[in-house]
Amino acid sequence: MPRHQPSAYLSQTARHLANPFIATVYVLYMAGMGTCMGSVMTSALRTLADNQQTEGNAILNTLQQFAGAVGTSLSAVVVAQSQTHLAGSQAYTTAVGTQNAFIMLTVFATVIWFSYFKVVK
Repeated sequence: MPRHQPSAYLSQTARHLANPFIATVYVLYMAGMGTCMGSVMTSALRTLADNQQTEGNAILNTLQQFAGAVGTSLSAVVVAQSQTHLAGSQAYTTAVGTQNAFIMLTVFATVIWFSYFKVVK
């Protein structure tokens, strides 16, 4: 793997991670998501009138599912484009595509993070 890839360090480090460590990090991540999403949805629904809360809950759940599907689809497109247009083995082009998708998702997360603080202030 070439050294000029921004996330090459992460891919080299990931080879040496044990499965129990990965499972533990994932469990902690999902516990944090579960804790966070309940509070966020409650806060959002609190701004609605009582007769609108069921519709608001349905809209929030639908948007959450839709955003997850869009993110997954965009990541799959980035990986597929790398596999199609780069020279090299299937493993190499998949690794490069995965790194590019990770960079894309990091940029999206950064934009969302900064837009959150812009809206709050």
